[in-house]
Amino acid sequence: MANSVEERNNRVIEIMNRLYQKAATTEPSDDEEFSDKIEQLFSTNVWGFREVVLTIAVAMLDKIDFPDFKASVDFYACNPRAIYEQPMKTVLIEKNLPHRQSGPLNVAKGQHNLDEEWISKRSKSDQPTCRVAVELIQLMESDETSIEPVGVSIMRHLLTEKKELKQLDVEINPTSDPYFLYHACARLIIMATDVGNTPQRICGYLLESFHKSMQTNIVVTGSNDSASTTSTTSKKPGDLNEETSDGTILNVYEITVKPFNESRVRDSYNCIMSYNSEHGTNLNEIIVICRPEDCHPDMQPTDSLKGTMGSYLYNRINYRYWNIFEWLSFTLQHTPADGREMFYTELNNYISDINTSQTVKECWKQIHS
Repeated sequence: MANSVEERNNRVIEIMNRLYQKAATTEPSDDEEFSDKIEQLFSTNVWGFREVVLTIAVAMLDKIDFPDFKASVDFYACNPRAIYEQPMKTVLIEKNLPHRQSGPLNVAKGQHNLDEEWISKRSKSDQPTCRVAVELIQLMESDETSIEPVGVSIMRHLLTEKKELKQLDVEINPTSDPYFLYHACARLIIMATDVGNTPQRICGYLLESFHKSMQTNIVVTGSNDSASTTSTTSKKPGDLNEETSDGTILNVYEITVKPFNESRVRDSYNCIMSYNSEHGTNLNEIIVICRPEDCHPDMQPTDSLKGTMGSYLYNRINYRYWNIFEWLSFTLQHTPADGREMFYTELNNYISDINTSQTVKECWKQIHS
């Protein structure tokens, strides 16, 4: 192993920069037998598969730290979290290349031997891409001369994807029109959900902008978390929280466009109880912002009201359901004009980020065309 973590990280950065430089200055070879497989890695919205192959290629090129590394035997022998989330991401961020927070770990899911067994444990929809990843791993392990070309090819595809995504950026003229903003956000929520990231970002940024423009000193947390981040991982009781400046939680929000049913309520309850126990708090109310069809089937409806749809009591925790579209309209109308402009700018900055889903970018561009 390396003499120090810093030395290992420097070697990984050097390898990443070498792959990037070759990708930026050379053309792909016509005889690359794996080119179709790389294309398949980039044809899915699960970025983790291409990131796990890139991580493996980088580790196999680092003969000092990982001389006998084989991902088919033990992927975790290269310490993938450490090398991906630190030196590899340093280069990806510096070059503004598309990437995820913990892509390799999200698809490996604790599986040490990345082989047929790994494929069998993936969902049916992911299995074809997972098989491609395994075939590339097998190629690199059977032919060392293919390792660097595979890494360069992935880098070249990242560069191409970066250019394509930047073409979808939108230059906006600041507006505080609540009707335009409502219809734009509603369309994004309906047409470009992005596994829940879109509604969570919209609600989070809007709450933040409201409090900043009203100068309430209330802090909103969770806006920048991925929708796939669990409450257990984030150590927070909900998707979004309104907190005092000292971190005391005032309101807890769950944002979803999936059924917030018994299993979701139970998971939420366990997180709330864990948080209360750890922090000595007594959180007992959750605001669930969702669509009407996402409400718990045993929710007690609220008569004659459109915004709040009803409540569901689970072991002394009260879940209050709000219609996401009514909440969005009300909050936009209730936010001062400068706050609405702030929200619009923040949302556009998020959508322009290189790592935001292409579907979201395309929908946003259509809204502004």
